[in-house]
Amino acid sequence: MSLSCFVLSNRPLATIGAWQAAIDAVGFKLVLDGDAHGRVEDQSGHLPAIWDGVEAGFECLPCGADSAADFVEDHEEAVPGGPWTQLLEFSYMGVANIAGVTIAGAVYAHATGGIFWEGEEGLRVDADAALAYARKTEAEIRDALARDMP
Repeated sequence: MSLSCFVLSNRPLATIGAWQAAIDAVGFKLVLDGDAHGRVEDQSGHLPAIWDGVEAGFECLPCGADSAADFVEDHEEAVPGGPWTQLLEFSYMGVANIAGVTIAGAVYAHATGGIFWEGEEGLRVDADAALAYARKTEAEIRDALARDMP
């Protein structure tokens, strides 16, 4: 079973390199293993990522204004903070991948002034709270992985 997260924003980050620079600037240990010059809007499919030495990649699908409008129409609770013209959808499987997508998504939301939407619980985190949410999730995943080690 795959899980989903979303970022709604009114502007995109231009490249994978700009996204990585935003991640590095706030101190997360997540490395996006994509073409640094590749445009985020052209990303469609698996984006490899390494978090703390562990594979933490995810599926990434950028969508434009029509998809963002449809999403907001289907999720009225997404309206505050808009208007949203960009939608970035993430799907993932696996515990380490939760850390990868939460960090990547929260940083993207923070860098673009958007919101991070955790799809399964419907948790909505604004740009100001996104990094704290990612740090909390990262700590929880790190603890879960430590418990699972033999």
